[in-house]
Amino acid sequence: MSGARTLLVTERVVAPESRARYVESLSGLRDRCVASGVQFWAFEHETEPGRFLEFAEAKHPALLDALETDGSTGARWRSVELG
Repeated sequence: MSGARTLLVTERVVAPESRARYVESLSGLRDRCVASGVQFWAFEHETEPGRFLEFAEAKHPALLDALETDGSTGARWRSVELG
């Protein structure tokens, strides 16, 4: 599995009064991820404002460790080689 990658999926629910600050913080998180070779995406639920999914993908699982420093833990997924 030379091309194996790891995906970290974290769900967050943000209070309405904290939503703008959280969304603003995502740019900084994305920039830190990109600087360390991690791809990052964030999505907000279509009908539930304040409910977010964060996706971080890396070639080496250790690169994702720094993203779990705020006490939250996400689910880690391993890529599947599709010969």
